[in-house]
Amino acid sequence: MKLHLQRIGIYIALGLLILVFSEITLRLLNPPALQYYRDVKLLHSYHPDYGVTLEANESRYVRHYADLWEGRFTTNSLGLRGKKEPNQNAPKLLCLGDSMVMGFGVSDEDTFCSLLDGFRLGENTYQSLNLGVDAYGSLGSMKRLKDLSGKLTNIKEVLFFISPNDFSMPQVLRDQGILPDDELDSLHENDEEWKRNFRIQFEATRLSFLLQAMKLGLEQTKILLTQTKLSSSAEFHSAISNPYRYVMDSFYRTPKQPDCSKKTNAGPVCPEPVPIQEFTCIDKAPSSDLLPPLSDVTIHAYEEMITLSQKHGFKLRPVIIPMQIEELFCHVNGKYHPLGNYAIRAEAYWKTKGIPVIKLMPYISRMCGQPFVKKGKNKTAGIKDYFIPGDGHLTVIGNKWVADAVKQELEKEFR
Repeated sequence: MKLHLQRIGIYIALGLLILVFSEITLRLLNPPALQYYRDVKLLHSYHPDYGVTLEANESRYVRHYADLWEGRFTTNSLGLRGKKEPNQNAPKLLCLGDSMVMGFGVSDEDTFCSLLDGFRLGENTYQSLNLGVDAYGSLGSMKRLKDLSGKLTNIKEVLFFISPNDFSMPQVLRDQGILPDDELDSLHENDEEWKRNFRIQFEATRLSFLLQAMKLGLEQTKILLTQTKLSSSAEFHSAISNPYRYVMDSFYRTPKQPDCSKKTNAGPVCPEPVPIQEFTCIDKAPSSDLLPPLSDVTIHAYEEMITLSQKHGFKLRPVIIPMQIEELFCHVNGKYHPLGNYAIRAEAYWKTKGIPVIKLMPYISRMCGQPFVKKGKNKTAGIKDYFIPGDGHLTVIGNKWVADAVKQELEKEFR
């Protein structure tokens, strides 16, 4: 019995030694793919009311593991993106929303909220403050606004940027188990056990590089298994429904010949044609009456924001940034893409409250043909240059485009 206990003790000690060694090895080797996620993790901290917030007084240089972007990410004493502390006497313009607002993809000074700092509107010169936090839906944004509106003074304007991920999700992603942020929040809002477990895993993976790497590996494995299952099912149905076409497409596809007539150094043709090999457009947008209403949790969050605006005396301005390239390409060609339905649904709600929505869709035509510099080379911009490939966040010129468009929309009241 004693020998058996000794063996168990040796195995436990050996296991702990392996874990400690692995943790130290990861920290010393600092693999780029994991370091990106590590840096992002350490920029955040747990918040008892809305789950995750930005860590206060943090500064890190974040480099994407695939070199898609890099930049300095700083937070002030309130955990807001950027170095500047709130000026008690300055009239304030707040930017509220998710990672697009927070500014993943660019340095502090290049976020569109930072570019709005010092903006003069009427008699006021505004200090802009960035309340954005990644993965926030409507409910998270409302709680963030409720928390900080009690800590900040002289708030005049709140720009609430509505994201399609707040309350809608393409079916192909739903099939992979990915739900809209508001839907996820509604599932967990009153689940104390889930909240307790979330805090434990959040704090543990923040503390340990090894645990975070294991969690990332598990999540990626789940995603790959789901994608494999869906793709295998689709291929099986394709083979059963039309065996001849399946065989021809699989084994006798004619190689695509390169088009040598294209000028590789030429800029984009404006307006840029729809890449029909990627998606197609429809002729016009549906009426809001034909679309489902917003969910109860989304409406609740919006109503709470309106109540906060009345309580603290600021103007709440919902803003819709067209951020899905399908929407943009279709619009500049006089068409419509159904991914824009979320905007119609949101605008319909705000219209019932008498609150106008700032829509940046009319400014899309200004994207094409703009000069910009990329990796030291002068370029001419097309629509895709405004967004980080495979990521979807705004690039430097994308943030500038949003800031310029928002300024022009706000200035309309004073013309």
